[in-house]
Amino acid sequence: MFDRHIDIAKMQVKLEKWIQGKMPDAVDLTISPLKRSAGGFANETFFFDMNWKEGGKSKMEKLVLRWQPQDYPVFLDYDLAMQFHTIEQLQKSGIPVAKTYWLEMDASILDSPFYIMGFIPGITACEVPPYHSAGLCVESTPEQRARMWWGCLDMMAKIHKLNWEKYDFSFMGIPKGGTDALDRQLDYYERYLNWVRKEPQPILDKALEWLKEKRFVPERVTLCWGDCRIPNLLYDDNFDVVAVLDWEMASICDPISDLAWFFFLDWHHSLGYGIPRLEGFPDQEETIERYEKLTGWKVQNLHYFEVLAAFKFGVVMAKIAQHMKATGAPSPTENFEIDNACTQRLAELLDLPAPGGKKRESTKIEEVKVAVQLHLTGPGGCDWYLISDKGVGRRYEGTVEDMTPSATVTATAQDWDDIQSGKLDRVQAFMGGKLKVEGDLSLMLQLEDMISRFSKGK
Repeated sequence: MFDRHIDIAKMQVKLEKWIQGKMPDAVDLTISPLKRSAGGFANETFFFDMNWKEGGKSKMEKLVLRWQPQDYPVFLDYDLAMQFHTIEQLQKSGIPVAKTYWLEMDASILDSPFYIMGFIPGITACEVPPYHSAGLCVESTPEQRARMWWGCLDMMAKIHKLNWEKYDFSFMGIPKGGTDALDRQLDYYERYLNWVRKEPQPILDKALEWLKEKRFVPERVTLCWGDCRIPNLLYDDNFDVVAVLDWEMASICDPISDLAWFFFLDWHHSLGYGIPRLEGFPDQEETIERYEKLTGWKVQNLHYFEVLAAFKFGVVMAKIAQHMKATGAPSPTENFEIDNACTQRLAELLDLPAPGGKKRESTKIEEVKVAVQLHLTGPGGCDWYLISDKGVGRRYEGTVEDMTPSATVTATAQDWDDIQSGKLDRVQAFMGGKLKVEGDLSLMLQLEDMISRFSKGK
């Protein structure tokens, strides 16, 4: 997401030559132009078609390239091979994952390690903007949202119930017993925090201290997905799960760590941003009850793992905040590195002073009147604004005068048109400084679909 220095055309030529070496019997092998995905913070994802002839017959495969960026690494000791081998092993298990093709750890081929897997068609919820504010979940019915939620939980339970010892997951590092499963997590994220640290991290340090003091011997350890959340699933048109994505945080650990991460990330993508949680998504109590029925296990130590989830994502967010600052992207708070939804949540869970003072309250667009000002510069540029009065919007030309805008959006007219048409990804535009947003980001996110409709004259 943060890498700005990729020559995609040059990468395509190198990749085509490399694949030809992997398929010496393929005749007239070509690949289509790489299409870059906006999703993910840790690595880059590209989609392409591979066409060739073999045995006199024309063949085609839709493929996905996962490439480890170098300019702005997010994770410490990033293990691309672990991801590939996890997916490779899971292909034998019945867990729906992509087909693995090739892993290449020689960074000289494409300037960084990468792997190639099969493409699986499906629909997915967005991560940026948060799925509680835009995209598939907003457009779905409450019943469909519940189906997505239960599908994610059911898949999590299947992963946890998998007889992981039957498969070779030794490349992950198998816990030795006692507190080792937790110690491995804490040791890694302590090193990660020290790698990230450029200024004092009082709340993250307090959380780490608490986690060390309160650690315990897990009742059981299982294969854990690590990054279990709705945007990391592909669904079909009936909202049934067709693929589980993103295994960079997979481990052998207490399975309740996955459940707590699921809860925390859903909170982060809604109330953590000050965005009301969408109707239809089951609550924590219902989810725990269903998880216990699916697994036959009692959910224990959830509070501990909620703290661990907020701590882990807080370390990740500190690194992302540094990257945002480096690329000139605006941040939601004055010092986003130490004052973000993760540190705010940790302060609440551990009864610590909140890093940003007053807690961010959620605001429903249907209950307020707000204005969003747009400044489109350059050739074809103009100023216009949106007034949303209790969820009913109207576009006006010029600049808003009778009230203070809740958010102000600035971009060139060409970049804005490219964002609306899909030619320019809005996340890449935001991270690259082409799209600037000042003001109340949570209200802006809730109005994003409405702004897009008025931009297109709808």
